[in-house]
Amino acid sequence: MKDKYIKIIFFGNFPYGGPSANLLRNFALSLTEIETNHIEVILPTGRFYGRTIDADYRRKGKFNRITYKHMCFKNHPRNYFGKLTDILFGIINTMIHLTYCRLKGENHITMLYNTSYSFWFLLLKKILHNKLIIVIPEFYEKPIAKKYSKANIKWQSFYFHMKHIIKHADGFFVASHYLKDYLQTNLSSRKKIYVLPNAIDPTIFELENVKPFLENKITIGYTGTPTRKDGVMDLIKSFSILNQKFPNTHLLIIGDLINGNSLVPQLRKYAEELNIEANITFTGLVLYSKIPALLNSCQILALTRPNGVFAEAGFPTKLGEYLACKKPVLITKIGDIPLYFKNKVHLIIAEPENMESIVAGFESILTDTKLCNEMTENGYNWMKENLHYKYISGKLNDFLSESL
Repeated sequence: MKDKYIKIIFFGNFPYGGPSANLLRNFALSLTEIETNHIEVILPTGRFYGRTIDADYRRKGKFNRITYKHMCFKNHPRNYFGKLTDILFGIINTMIHLTYCRLKGENHITMLYNTSYSFWFLLLKKILHNKLIIVIPEFYEKPIAKKYSKANIKWQSFYFHMKHIIKHADGFFVASHYLKDYLQTNLSSRKKIYVLPNAIDPTIFELENVKPFLENKITIGYTGTPTRKDGVMDLIKSFSILNQKFPNTHLLIIGDLINGNSLVPQLRKYAEELNIEANITFTGLVLYSKIPALLNSCQILALTRPNGVFAEAGFPTKLGEYLACKKPVLITKIGDIPLYFKNKVHLIIAEPENMESIVAGFESILTDTKLCNEMTENGYNWMKENLHYKYISGKLNDFLSESL
């Protein structure tokens, strides 16, 4: 089998640091299952994950058979000029590096995990005559903000690239059928599109003899960035109703913003307004290595995303982690969830933004042990067959081979 050199360009943290980093790490691990694949993760910008947590001061390193390196600063600056410098010189150095590899005779595939800077790498693709695959894990919703605000300008850039620029790539990995349909509608010619909802290493989450988070309490757990898009306010609201019926329940919110001001104070205030602050624990931002044990300390895991383009277009990376823990899971009916799962077969599927439906779903889990045992087994098996990085490696490799 011919050797393949795959360069993955990622404007984020690696190998750990947020949902995108987790997806990319397991995606890259999947490709390394093929011995003839040589994977390099190129990080144009420096690491930015919290202020004091999970610091990685290495400019380059190796994870399994994956090499990675930062092309400018080791850690992304927090001031505006520093950020701009990191991005600008990071892109330039990345393009120089790819050109050097091509001049050495390396016929590599470039994969870009970011649409915002796709123009420069599409231009380089034309010059070097190599293949470019773009990974699109989500679709951003238009922000409710002033026309010339930073958020709105960022969205306009994203939408412009999605609509007019990325169609010149050779192929796409997307997280959902929503994104696949969107691309097929906007592409001027037929391109290869692979729907990859997630990739996971379940062995990280298969822990035994983990103590309950609280003795004599049934803990409902959530992990992620606790924003409106993840439905955390709905989770807290539904829990306040559930807790009145089942006083022995507790809610554990794991995570916070990767950078910026913490969301925990406003969430804690909301819990106080509902008079349930004593029954909720907020961990704030934690090391990724601690998350498996925290999730396994819960008896139920939940994700109550509301309706919206973000939910329709994406696939929650945390869902694979939930299923790997072999815990009963409650999730809302958004995006591709109904395509992959059956209610009360793999997990509980509730109506989004519907407190009555969400609470009823939790009650089903709390009162039906037989149902929970069947769901956890079915959910785990589905995860292993469809998301395990080792099981999907052949399909991913075939897709890339067709793109050469």
